Amino acid sequence: MQLKENSRFKIATLVRNIALYSLFTAMVNAQESQQDEWDLDAWDAIAENDSTSNVSPITGFVELAYSHRLQTDPVLDRPQTLADARMQFQWDYALQASQLKTRADIYYDGVKNNTELQIRELAWQGSLSQLSILGELGQHFDAKVGQQVLTWGTGDYLFLNDLFPKDYQSFFSGRDDEYLKAPSFAAKLSGYFDWVNLDFVITPRFTPDNFINGEYYSFFSPVVEANIASEFHVASENRPTSPEYHLRLHKTLGSHELAFYGYKGYSPLPSASDSLGRPKFTDINVYGFSLVTPIGPGIVKFEYAYQNALEDTSGENPYIPNSMSKYLVGYEQEIIANLTGSIQWYTERTQEHGLALANSFWPQFEQEKVRNVVTTQLIYRALRQTLTFNLFNFYSPSDEDGYLRFRSTYSPVDQWSISAGVNVFYGDKKHTFFNQFDDASNGFLSYRYYYTL
Repeated sequence: MQLKENSRFKIATLVRNIALYSLFTAMVNAQESQQDEWDLDAWDAIAENDSTSNVSPITGFVELAYSHRLQTDPVLDRPQTLADARMQFQWDYALQASQLKTRADIYYDGVKNNTELQIRELAWQGSLSQLSILGELGQHFDAKVGQQVLTWGTGDYLFLNDLFPKDYQSFFSGRDDEYLKAPSFAAKLSGYFDWVNLDFVITPRFTPDNFINGEYYSFFSPVVEANIASEFHVASENRPTSPEYHLRLHKTLGSHELAFYGYKGYSPLPSASDSLGRPKFTDINVYGFSLVTPIGPGIVKFEYAYQNALEDTSGENPYIPNSMSKYLVGYEQEIIANLTGSIQWYTERTQEHGLALANSFWPQFEQEKVRNVVTTQLIYRALRQTLTFNLFNFYSPSDEDGYLRFRSTYSPVDQWSISAGVNVFYGDKKHTFFNQFDDASNGFLSYRYYYTL
């Protein structure tokens, strides 16, 4: 019996080591071009002193997910919007005052009929207290360097000051909400002081959103005044390679959470175009602030952002979207036991809108000067919190369109969960943001099994 147990232990250890080596090799190769952006010699002093280690087991999940259109898209012949066979690996290597974090997905995408590797996290994270050059100041700073998923701001599915990359193709298809936030290769420095806390992020090479480009969904084209699905990619000369800079200063004052934001970089979507009409990303700066505070039985949040279009300060260039002010007000509370509700009012106000219309090639399809979106959410948990219903609705009274998301998840044990739901787009005008995806409405089903090696 002891011999058999030893054999099983050796086999399990060998399998884990082989999987770990294979995964690490794949991730290093995938990141090789990005790592050239950084000089990591400065971290050698930490590595030399950070010798005590603890290897965690490899954890993750295996998932099968499928979604099917609720109606036919006349310009796409694929009925499915999601057909994934996915395996995620997570592994941490703990050092004395820092750790290496790894999370990667290997999956077969049945819609595109290919196999993908997405490295969602491959980063060093730790305190800078061991950097002697910083002295006592290092005790106030943490850093995280490498591939990572970043986010901040107060909105639910609405992003004003959060300019980190998003994946809307995953969001609309029925993938888990975690895949809305896309990874990027970045360095994050966090400082903690009595009077303020700060987060400063540098992305050495611009990382855009995973935007709608005809691969999975058709989209409205003002040129033909109808939806098209001619897959496009942004030309290299229209795709920036310069760094992005993100800054957040935040502080909790009593029960109030206050934050100020700054961003220097590029629009995350290729909403501008060059003189040939090809899509491009445009230079922007974003400044804003947010406040979260309790009122009565719930929580109120307010956020503001000003997006400055640096390539069109006058608002007359028809190729560049104008500057814009964005506002968000929200309220959330527990309505009854196990039922939480929230509401948000979001407004986009385009600067120099009259000039934009006067110079536009297609003024009839331009966004309203003031675009409003109202969101409502209900989350109900039952069966000792093993069954969750999540209903979220976007509705734009200015565009007269909307987007309804419903997901139910059942997880009676820690080892597995099953989810099902719908994504429904609706509206009256074919060119408005949500209703252009009317033919992408879908129902989805997924099964996830969690493992530990």
